[in-house]
Amino acid sequence: MTDTEDKRPEPESLLEIARQEETAKKSVKLTIYFGAAPGGGKTYSMLYDARMRKQEGIDVVIGYVETHGRSETEALLKGLETIPLVRTEYKGVRLSEMDLDAVLARRPGIVLVDELAHTNAPNSRHGKRYQDVEELLNAGIDVYSTLNVQHLESLNDIVFRITGIRVSETIPDTFFQLADEIKLVDLPFEELLKRLKEGKVYAKDMAENAVKRFFKPGNLLALREMSLRLVAGSVDEKMLLYMRAHAIAGPWSATERVLVGVLASPYAEQLVRSAFRIASDLSAEWVALYVETASHTQLSDKEQEWLKNALDLAEKLGARVVWTKGDDVAEEIARYAQGHNVTKIVIGKPRRFGLFPTLARKILVRTRDIDVFLFAGKSEQPVPKKKIGIINPLNYVMSGVAVILGSLFGFLLRDILGQVNLLFLMLLPVVIIAIFLGRGASIFAAILSVLIFDFLFIPPYFSFAVSDVRYFLSYLMFIAFAFVISNLASNLQYKVQQLQQSESRTITLYGLSRDLVTAQSIEQVLHLMIRHTGQIFPCDMAIFLPGNGEVSVRASTDGFRINPKELSIATWVWLNGEPAGLGTDTLPEAWAYYLPMKTADTIKGVVGFHFDSILEVLTPENKVVLDTIARLGALAIERIGSKDSKE
Repeated sequence: MTDTEDKRPEPESLLEIARQEETAKKSVKLTIYFGAAPGGGKTYSMLYDARMRKQEGIDVVIGYVETHGRSETEALLKGLETIPLVRTEYKGVRLSEMDLDAVLARRPGIVLVDELAHTNAPNSRHGKRYQDVEELLNAGIDVYSTLNVQHLESLNDIVFRITGIRVSETIPDTFFQLADEIKLVDLPFEELLKRLKEGKVYAKDMAENAVKRFFKPGNLLALREMSLRLVAGSVDEKMLLYMRAHAIAGPWSATERVLVGVLASPYAEQLVRSAFRIASDLSAEWVALYVETASHTQLSDKEQEWLKNALDLAEKLGARVVWTKGDDVAEEIARYAQGHNVTKIVIGKPRRFGLFPTLARKILVRTRDIDVFLFAGKSEQPVPKKKIGIINPLNYVMSGVAVILGSLFGFLLRDILGQVNLLFLMLLPVVIIAIFLGRGASIFAAILSVLIFDFLFIPPYFSFAVSDVRYFLSYLMFIAFAFVISNLASNLQYKVQQLQQSESRTITLYGLSRDLVTAQSIEQVLHLMIRHTGQIFPCDMAIFLPGNGEVSVRASTDGFRINPKELSIATWVWLNGEPAGLGTDTLPEAWAYYLPMKTADTIKGVVGFHFDSILEVLTPENKVVLDTIARLGALAIERIGSKDSKE
């Protein structure tokens, strides 16, 4: 290889540079004033820079600034235009929030939005302020904002271990990494404590409590170190990207891929954050994988909430979320890792060890060439008991009747069949019950069969006494055998159900794509989308298409609720190209779940879905199916539109 080839720029780095240059052409810039703790001067620095930009002739307005009563900060507000806040009332408390629509209508050059991690008031368009900022950036408005290090999602567990305080308001690290400029506002902890005691951070009565709980020298030192490391890491990342793009020599590492195995546990979110930090340190792409087994139906409501929160968090932090099905969690994780060139696996550390191999041990055995990280989580809440499946008394009655009928038949032929054949005859209804009625009814049938067999066919007759210990051992083996059969039958039944669902979805999506290819009009496309979606999901559905700068309903089911509120949400999705509505963080009070109908470079419309049970339907796997339906429809509309334009 020649020296010229050695110095050739890396394609991935050139693509990243191109992406950044394209972003720069849009003249949209996010600047974050970053610090280690409240009171460090972030808002002051932001306002000072804003005044400088105003003197340079740039149109600067204040969307939201919190001065906390600090006189030197309030002095910098003079001369800067302030957008009036929106006043709302929630449970008797008056709340003030940034008027997002007013800022969008004003369209300044730069808007100041303080406290990036803030949680908006209920019924706001977005649940978090950083989502407001994201919409402002999409609208072409530069944003100045502030953030403390403890509000980064991936550091939530570390901050808790350092300070003993769980920070509830966080932003995804992926949004923090989008910042074009991160300005570190650093203040030595001695100076910060002095400002706190002087009442320049909080009122003096609040300051004493803050010093005891949060503003301890050790806490401030640790938080300051984390903030310095983060900003340095951000600079390093940009420097490495520049060096790669310009073929500057360096020891470049091979591409890494990290996989985190997510389980329904109280440690799931902590595990996801740890995996994200590992992937970030390695500049690696990462995957969050959940394996659905037959036991998934037995998850408690709390466990389902843990699982959903962990997968949502992984998606916010930039992971590819994969939901797969299988019998063995370790086998599925190993199969996925080996099939997708995963180099590192992150899983939870076993809480206890017993006779049977743990999940971690199984994965270690199956993935000899892959590094495995064991994470020891710390739970702040107890693990709830497993959900007990609903017992259907009719199944047990039917099991008892089947066993009794089999016993009567055996009793009539007892002189012909003999004890061995009678025992197999008693096993027959147990196997049939296991296949059709499930595990519980099968085990009940096995125990009842043993009792009847002992009572009718083993001397002393018509007694439950056991004269020979070998019979007792045979009974135990009979019950164990029935238990194994019932488990196998239950797993087989679960597999058959999953295969039927997967096959049904595959056939329906294939039918939709085939029919859309031959569709001759947009009305036909919309009709096909609604009809095929109804074959997969029992839901109400509406499709909105743009025209004259707004969207309107072009097709819907009879039960879909269409009103100005839902129409405005569909319009927002069309303008911003992001999902919104029920089950999301954007406009969660909506009646339906809305998806943009995207092609490679345009948004052709919006599709809305209403489900009776949104949490059960909006799993990562089902979201992929819904997104596929929306994209297939968009491609068909684009094809018909281009055909009409040519004609």
